[in-house]
Amino acid sequence: MLTTAALVASIGRIAGTLQEIRDRLNDADSKLGDGDTGMTVARMIEALQAGAAELPPDVGAALVQCGRACSRATGSSFGAVVAMALSAAGRATRGQEAVDRAGQAAMLAAAAAIIQERSGATPGDKTVLDSILAIQEALSGAATAASLRGVALDAAESALERFRGREARLGRARMYGAKSMGLDDPGMLAVCLILKAAGEQAIA
Repeated sequence: MLTTAALVASIGRIAGTLQEIRDRLNDADSKLGDGDTGMTVARMIEALQAGAAELPPDVGAALVQCGRACSRATGSSFGAVVAMALSAAGRATRGQEAVDRAGQAAMLAAAAAIIQERSGATPGDKTVLDSILAIQEALSGAATAASLRGVALDAAESALERFRGREARLGRARMYGAKSMGLDDPGMLAVCLILKAAGEQAIA
C-alpha cells in the first residue's frame, strides 16, 4: 500500500543516494542532451525532501503537493513532465490515505495520459512515458502477493533494456537520429535509479 509515510521514507532514501543518481544521469544526458538531467532530478528531490514533513496524510493531496514542489524547483522540460505526472497521479487518488495495487496502476494511467496530452510524447518514442506505461502494465497484471516495488523496478529495467537499441523520437535526443541507438534515455534511466534508491538497493 502506498501511504504518505511510505512516500516520505522513500524520498529520504532517494536523497541519501542523490550524488550517485545525479552523476549517472548527467553522464547519460551528456550523450543525448545538455548533460543536466542529473541536476534537474537532484533539484526536484531536494525540493521534495525539504517539504516532506508538511505532506498531508491524503496520498493524492500529497502527490499534488509534490508536483508543485517539482514545478517550482526547475524550469526544465523533464521537470515539467515529472510535475504534471505527479499532479495527475495525485488527482486520481485524492481522498485516499492508502493506495493499493489497482490504485497505483490508476495513478500511472493518469500520469501517462497527461504526459501524452501535454508533451506530445507517444508510446514508443523512447521517453519516460514508455517506463510509466511498462510499470502500469506490470502492476495491473502482478500477482496479489508480489512486491509492488519489485514489480515496478523489474518493469522499468526491462523497458530501459528494450528501448536502448531503439532510436529516440522526441526532444533533443531525436536530433541524434541513429546515434541515439544503443544509448539509454536519461528519463527512463532516472525511473530505474529512483526506484532502486527508494527500495534501499545499491545503484549498480
